[in-house]
Amino acid sequence: MLAGVVVLGLLLWAVYPMAGASGSGNDGTPAGAGSSAAGTTGSAEGTGHGGQGGGEAAADYTIYPAGTGSEGQKALPEGQQLARYRVENGVKVFELTALPVKWSVGDKEYEAWTFNGTVPGPQIRVKEGDRVRIIVKNQLPEPTVIHWHGLAVPNKMDGVPMVTQDPIPPGGQFVYEFVARPAGTHMYHTHHNTMKQKGMGLYGTFIVEPKDPEPWKYDADYSLMISDGQLGYVINGKSFPHTAPIKLKVGETARFRLMNIGDQVHPMHLHGSDFTIIAKDGQPLPQPMKANTLDLMPGDTYDVLVNFDRPGTWVWHCHIISHVEDAQGNMMGLIQVLQVEE
Repeated sequence: MLAGVVVLGLLLWAVYPMAGASGSGNDGTPAGAGSSAAGTTGSAEGTGHGGQGGGEAAADYTIYPAGTGSEGQKALPEGQQLARYRVENGVKVFELTALPVKWSVGDKEYEAWTFNGTVPGPQIRVKEGDRVRIIVKNQLPEPTVIHWHGLAVPNKMDGVPMVTQDPIPPGGQFVYEFVARPAGTHMYHTHHNTMKQKGMGLYGTFIVEPKDPEPWKYDADYSLMISDGQLGYVINGKSFPHTAPIKLKVGETARFRLMNIGDQVHPMHLHGSDFTIIAKDGQPLPQPMKANTLDLMPGDTYDVLVNFDRPGTWVWHCHIISHVEDAQGNMMGLIQVLQVEE
């Protein structure tokens, strides 16, 4: 089976380019947050820091096969897009638009509901203590909201419809504003008609980089967002063999941020190496631990470090076989390929 993966990769390689994306404040919510975003057009535009792939080096990506033709798909590896922002009076201002697009998971095309046209939505990446403002516009045919999963936000910014806010109607918008904390790997996702909207792709990653140095070092940083809704079993919006392989080098340490935005448990098993679990739900573990399989419960996030001591084409996959093989025994779904070179 592994030989088949290699052959398929040789036949269908295509290279994707890599692209990378501080302020402070107290915990109060300023006047205007949660209201119309009128008057929030700024000038300076941030390009983001701490991009995927680590440091200044650009990662080399391969995808099996090339060109899935998704309407709204950016020319970047899925799951690696960084949200752009502008700075207004020390506040980092992001804009997210919920809208439907045609989305190709592989050999099937779906109507996906997305943030800014991609599944997952663009990754919001800021520093701990940054004040952020997210202007959310709704171009869907029904109301929606955003919940900031794992972030310590003021109650009225929590994104729970009919509890902390009215849903954002079609054609409407809502302004969320808060101080980014705690540091760690977090998510954002719809919290209205959630089974449908989340299953159709309304989710993304929210990374808060710590203000103090971390005790671990790594050369590259990747996010793997797992889902199991109307788009099928997908990693970063794609199903194997259309998931984007990641290239690593022997001896290189890579940080992987694993997130389960789905509704099922996914025991993710890595071939070829153990990994070291360093954080859960954004919180560093008091004692990191080694494993080769990690049970991802719905809503979980884990940070792990991986270091291969030998080359090869290795897979990281859910160990519930129906999540990685179809009824005919063909490999599909929750499989991430890691190409490790000397």
